[in-house]
Parts: sequence; structure tokens; C-alpha cells
Amino acid sequence: MTAVDRRFDLHDAFMGMEDELATKLKTGQRNAGHSGVQGAGTEDHWHGLLADILPARYRAIRAFVVDSRGGQSEQIDLAIVDHHFSPLFWEWGGHCYVPAESIYAAFEVKPEIDRDYVLYGGGKVASVRRLHRTSVPFGWAMGIMPAREVPPILGGFLAGSSGWSPAFAQPFRQALTDVGNDGQIDLGCILGEGSFEIPVGKGVDAVVVSDAKTALVSFTLTLLHRLQGVGSAPAIDYDAYAGWVSSRAVPPRFLD
Repeated sequence: MTAVDRRFDLHDAFMGMEDELATKLKTGQRNAGHSGVQGAGTEDHWHGLLADILPARYRAIRAFVVDSRGGQSEQIDLAIVDHHFSPLFWEWGGHCYVPAESIYAAFEVKPEIDRDYVLYGGGKVASVRRLHRTSVPFGWAMGIMPAREVPPILGGFLAGSSGWSPAFAQPFRQALTDVGNDGQIDLGCILGEGSFEIPVGKGVDAVVVSDAKTALVSFTLTLLHRLQGVGSAPAIDYDAYAGWVSSRAVPPRFLD
């Protein structure tokens, strides 16, 4: 067989990955028992999948997001954060505390998607978007790069199945509408049902849904495209964080 004769079937490769992930999630639902254990297992499998796919400049982690004014988000099941320029402030119990400037996307991860979970996830996304983010000029090989406008943060939802039948009918769209602007869910994947995306600058009425057979590959390519459009994370104003820390610190005691 010559090189010209060889073909790589991207769809088939992702179908295998999706089948494997779906089997793991269904096995967990049947046997884990405790809902918290089910949820943690679901998150772990999605984390592992995205860790293998995302370019090295990103990390997929459980996170609390903090800002330079002392604000903190709700717990984010799967946050996609900058892994190149931004620091990890602290890690405890498998959860990372990261600066708001490092966040590219915040995903809610559940075994199943339904109205209550969408509204709950939208609230978590909103808690990230409402944090204060800084941006300052920084030096590079050609001089000084001016501060960039902070980019939008993507909101997403990942699930192994749907509580709606059909999955993407009016109840789904109504739930996306009811999360409001701050909690908007921009994209997501429901294994066996399809992926979905609200295009940039559009509303829920413009939501695009993939074929059920291409759920994972469509979601992955859409996510990579949206991340590509965001560009790099803004340069953090470390003086702002230092100022907040100093304001909380106990004044030094000088010896006589």
C-alpha cells in the first residue's frame, strides 16, 4: 500500500473514543451507587479525554477561580486554563485555585443533562464571568505589547446522556435561554445525541446541533476552533494581586 492509498478516518477514530467514554459512563451510573461518586467518575473521564486532545498550552482541571479583589467562583467541574503564561496559585484535594485571567472556558459536567442541571451549570459559569480580570502591557522580543482586551470566557456543558427526548427540542432551548447572558452555555456535548454550539455573537435561536453520530468529534473541533479564536490569555497585573494580599496581611512587627 502506498502513502497515497492510506487514509486516516478521523470520524471512525472519534467514534471509537466516544463509544469507550459512553461505556465507562454507563458502567459508572449502573454500579457506582452514590451520586457523588458517579459525578466524580464522570468528571474524571472527561478530564482524561480532553487532557489527551487539548494542545499543551491548555490544561483541563477542577478549579476555583479567584480574582485580584478577593472574589472567588463556585466550584468548576472542568475549567480550561492557560498552561503557558499563567500560574497555579494553590492546589488542594484535587482542586486548583487559579487566577481569573487564566480562564478560557468553564464546563459543567454531569452524567445527564436536564433543565435543573443547565440552570445550575449556568450559575457556575456566571460566577466565573463576574470576576474581575486584569490586563497589562508586557515585554517581548520586539518591544512592549500593549494590554489586550480581556477575551470572553466560554461556558459549556458535558453529559453522557439526556433527560429530554428528543434531546435538543424546545425544553433544551428554553433552558439555554433561562440561564441569562452571564450564564450562557456556548457549546457542549451529549454523548449519543450530538454536540451543540451557539455561534459567536448569536442567541439561542441560532444554536447549531450536530448529528448524533458525530457528537464527540464535532464538539472537539468546535471547542478547538473557539479556543483558537480567543487567542492567548491576557497578561496578569501581579501588582493588583500583590496589593490585595498586602491589604489582607498583618502589618509587620518591628523589634525594639
